[in-house]
Parts: sequence; C-alpha cells; structure tokens
Amino acid sequence: MPTKAELGHRLRVARFERNLTLKEVAARCGMSATHISEVERGKTSPTIGALQRIAAALGEKASYFVQENNLPRVRLTRLADRCEYFTADSEGVPLRLEVVSSGIPGGYAQVFRQRLEPASVLRLPPRIGECVVLCVKGMVKMAAFGESHVLREGDTIQFRADDGSVSENISDEESETISILSGPTRLQV
Repeated sequence: MPTKAELGHRLRVARFERNLTLKEVAARCGMSATHISEVERGKTSPTIGALQRIAAALGEKASYFVQENNLPRVRLTRLADRCEYFTADSEGVPLRLEVVSSGIPGGYAQVFRQRLEPASVLRLPPRIGECVVLCVKGMVKMAAFGESHVLREGDTIQFRADDGSVSENISDEESETISILSGPTRLQV
C-alpha cells in the first residue's frame, strides 16, 4: 500500500498527464480543489469513496493509485524499439517526433529527436516542466519567455516550458535537435 505522499504523487501525476487543473478535477468529482490539493501534497488521506470519485474524474479505477509499486524503475529503449510520435503544434501544424527514450511510468523525463525542414516553424504549447534542446545539425532559432536565441550545432538551451516555445529552422538544410522534456506531463507513447 502506498504512503500518503506516494498516493498524492500518483494522483498529481495522473492529473498533469491529462492536462487538468485542480478546479477541473474538483468539478468532475464534486469535491473541493483545496481538499484534492491536500491529498496530492500528502497532507491527508482520502476516504475510499473520495479516492473512487477522484480516480473516476481522472478516468482511472481507484485500484490503479493504490496498487503495490511494481512499476518499472528502469526502461531500456533500444534503437530498433524507437517509434515515431505524430501530433500537432499549438497552431495545428503536423509534428513528427522520434521517441528516443520512452520514459518510465510515473517518471518525469523523455528524450525526443526532431527534424525540421528549412523555414519550418514549430510552436509548442505551454506545459509544466522544463526543456533542454541540443542542436545536432543546422541552425535553429529558439524563442521562450520573450527571449530568442540562435542555436548552432552543439549549442544547447534550457527553459521552463510553462510559457510554450517556438523553434524555427533558419538554415538552408534540414535541422535536427534532441529535446529532453522533464515534468509530470510526459507524452504518452
């Protein structure tokens, strides 16, 4: 049985993975956002009924949050096991990412490889966490929090992702970046 702190952490991660606010979960389960916050911070234990309502608001069964911790703590992603993830940026432009590291359940980090054609622009929506971008090939102009920087091969930039970001390939050839995303809003792949 997980501790109060572990249970709260699992609930919070599940809420972030679904991009829900405390108020949205509270509205879905008929509880106060303050009480849910206290549960997430491990300050109080929910009753079985409260846990069932919170879990339902998150689209899970209560048992998912109280199961013994048998989730993997290590995950190896072999080159042959890498997959591509297709989504869209904040303006609906199709986006293809290569998943370099799938992440671990309940973990906070993932690694992606992104290739951008010349003059391509990628706008990522805000998310909780941080991002580190390494320019592997070409030149990429990165903008976050009102700052803009040009990355050349070997350059890195790190920023909080809660304001979103914009990447633009400003070279005449395809650019390539490796991005490390950390935070409870891992992409589900």
